[in-house]
Amino acid sequence: MLEIYKMKTKLPHIGIFWVYKSTVLAKAMPLNSTEPDSLSLYDSDFSHLVEWEEHRIYLPCFPELIAVEYQEVSRGRIIYSGNSKFFKIYADRKVVQSVELQTLVCDKFNLIPSQCTWKLDKHYRIFSS
Repeated sequence: MLEIYKMKTKLPHIGIFWVYKSTVLAKAMPLNSTEPDSLSLYDSDFSHLVEWEEHRIYLPCFPELIAVEYQEVSRGRIIYSGNSKFFKIYADRKVVQSVELQTLVCDKFNLIPSQCTWKLDKHYRIFSS
């Protein structure tokens, strides 16, 4: 599974993220620290709601987000498929359609872009108050 990462010095990670002002806010874990489910998918138990509301992942860098709901900022989730040997990245339209934002996310999670598939997911669409 990790053979494709021989050239990288850091292990690839899975988890959740937001992209705000060209910064990736992430809760991540190394891929090799979890086990696959029955479909050979590696996923984290991280919750956008918990990380935003309880842990305030955006502080101290972005205090202006204190009055913003977690669904109002571009976000997504990264899982790994043991079957396809690809990282599946589910996100909102803004991230899925931007090579620049995809690069930021890949860099944050130590991923090789050619080993990632980007999927638009309605669950991650941006809501505004």
